[in-house]
Amino acid sequence: MTDKEIYKKKIKSNIDEFGYHVTLVTSQTEPRYAYTIGLYQKFNIELVFAGGIFFMKDEILSIFKAVINELKSNENASKVKIKDLGTFSFTKVDRSWSKLMLLGVYDFFDIEEFNAIQIYPDEHHFTLDIPDLSRKFNPSIEKVWKWLKNDLKYPVSKKMMVVTNLDALKGVKITEIMRWEEDEFEMFAGSGDDVKKEEIRVVPFSTLLGIDETLGGVLNLKVGKGFWRGDDSNKWNNWG
Repeated sequence: MTDKEIYKKKIKSNIDEFGYHVTLVTSQTEPRYAYTIGLYQKFNIELVFAGGIFFMKDEILSIFKAVINELKSNENASKVKIKDLGTFSFTKVDRSWSKLMLLGVYDFFDIEEFNAIQIYPDEHHFTLDIPDLSRKFNPSIEKVWKWLKNDLKYPVSKKMMVVTNLDALKGVKITEIMRWEEDEFEMFAGSGDDVKKEEIRVVPFSTLLGIDETLGGVLNLKVGKGFWRGDDSNKWNNWG
């Protein structure tokens, strides 16, 4: 049995047992996202949660479960409030995004078209890795997600990951950078010493680059060295 056949068997097993399967997609260039396979059979839709690094994997699964339960009781629901996780609204996904992201749905059901719904968190839980899937995919607008079609044209390994904080992912200016390994950076908004453990996230370098293009200038930083800058300046200074 091939890997693809094993994967499809797992999907079918989850659909038979739970009514749907959740595919979690991680990449070295695009933000993490997750989508369902199986709701199409009963509801003619699939769900996608794009970005939203505020939430951990188990929380994403809980969000899907709550949204599906809400739609089962009210197929016209436009939002749902989930205890401890916030309020989530639903918007229709443009097919240009579905064709790029929800490949497993097309493959499993062998279909050409289907409707998809984006699960969108409230303002308090919003991070800049969340795209607007309701409008046609445009890499010049959705700069964090342009790598779905564009190559990463920077002298970095695609394995490069960045330890950062939620403030940076919400758009607060990154002011401290350290390069610990060739493919490992720390980039914090504010003082890294003040960042709480629960606020730390690990994302592809390209995600932060999409949020702040000035970060492209730090790639010449040597391993073991750091940069800093003020809140009101884009000029990087050598740490220490």
